[in-house]
Amino acid sequence: MPSPFNGSYQDFLTSSPEASFTDWLAAGAEPYWSSATGHAFTHAIGDGTMPDDAYVRYLIEDYTFITDLASTLGYLVAKAPSMRSKSRLSAFLALLTSEENDYFLRSFDALGVSPDVYEQAAQGPVTKAFADLLLTSSGEGSYAEGLTCLLCAEWCYLTWGKREAEKPRSVKFYLTEWIDLHAVPGFEAFVNWIRSELDEIGPALSQEKQKTLAGLFRQMCILEDAFFEAAWTGAGPEITGRLPRD
Repeated sequence: MPSPFNGSYQDFLTSSPEASFTDWLAAGAEPYWSSATGHAFTHAIGDGTMPDDAYVRYLIEDYTFITDLASTLGYLVAKAPSMRSKSRLSAFLALLTSEENDYFLRSFDALGVSPDVYEQAAQGPVTKAFADLLLTSSGEGSYAEGLTCLLCAEWCYLTWGKREAEKPRSVKFYLTEWIDLHAVPGFEAFVNWIRSELDEIGPALSQEKQKTLAGLFRQMCILEDAFFEAAWTGAGPEITGRLPRD
């Protein structure tokens, strides 16, 4: 597993002059970036070996998180510096509240999960910590801080989604459609747009603010990995108060 890069963005450019600001964020988040994007849970989605109970746990937790993700996007739409940026974020918000919501309802039905279960479910500790970090960074933080957390979440899914899309199709639609939602050109274009926004904003920030963004990206990776682990095993790390650190 790759080692973390602990230097500044300028140090990173010295050793990797063609690298982008978001490349630096990912490098500084190791080993958690690779652990999240390569978690056994993500491979099982593509292999079709996903146990139903693990996927039900995952879907319920993710469903409780959708409202918070929508709120995160709303904050970012409000803070985006240009109409073009507002438009890109608004379009993704519209997709999230339509096609993706429909996917959850059909999947719950196929897996025999009744509405009273997923509509009344409370967030587990990992999901709550994940949502809190997104909401705090986008609601109370700067546009760059919120965008950094959003990038980690969506880039992670694009990374494993494209990898798993290369495998033979599973007969379970809720596995294949979840991969396809995160491997289609439109989603990749959105993730690349977020990267381009941060690649433009990040280098102009002070080293202190760059370090803040790197810390947020790293914490998001830790929680993304913990989110998959909790669904996979049914037991995630205890998270109380402060976010987990190495």
